[in-house]
Amino acid sequence: MRRWREQICRRSDLIVTPQAAILPPDTPRSKILEIEWGADTDHFRPGVPEPAPFARPAGTLAVFAGAFRAWHGAIHLVRAVAALRAQGVSDISAVMIGTGPEWAAVREAAAGTMGILLTGTLPHEVMPAALAACDIGVAPFDVARHRSLSLDFYWSPLKIFEYMASGLPVVAPRIPRLARLVEDGSEGRLYDAADPDALAATLLALHRDPAVRARLGAAARARAVATYSWRAHCERLADAFGSLVRREA
Repeated sequence: MRRWREQICRRSDLIVTPQAAILPPDTPRSKILEIEWGADTDHFRPGVPEPAPFARPAGTLAVFAGAFRAWHGAIHLVRAVAALRAQGVSDISAVMIGTGPEWAAVREAAAGTMGILLTGTLPHEVMPAALAACDIGVAPFDVARHRSLSLDFYWSPLKIFEYMASGLPVVAPRIPRLARLVEDGSEGRLYDAADPDALAATLLALHRDPAVRARLGAAARARAVATYSWRAHCERLADAFGSLVRREA
């Protein structure tokens, strides 16, 4: 597989990837376009007029949207909200959107805790309204649960870009790859995944300061439009393809 990868990269004129570090180290930088996949920022945006596809609880609402795989860490959000509720913070909730291998474990962990809503799979067309109804976008990745991630966080996380496009501050673990996508203190808050209380503490701080949430969310939206939108993505692709065609002409 490694030799096949190296041969493909040698023969390619342009390599499009979200993470250049996964390529053979001798790949010429001139043939690499490092780019994130991004989100449809016209579709995902704050203030979507359609109603949320769930009954929104009062107070601060955090959201996880994903495929519920082990390394997605959805159960960490459930545990964080449960811990805050146990401390008497009754006006913070979470909505968990999607299904997948860990969904049953998440449902079991949520049993008996008020403020945890599991919607199951939702049609993609209602996702903009679902995210716009929330206050915080949570991506609690658990890289220890996925052995391949020891090589690095090598994919482009759609949920983060759609959270940002929707004007949500992003809460995620502080790992190098995610720190490049979300600036801590500017577009969201990054926490120490080795600290079992860090996610809950981060959510509580944002819960208590709506002005900070609004500032982070606005900055996240602006960065998504400028850098992670489909328009920005396609413009960079068009530039790269145009340069390649001109070079070969």
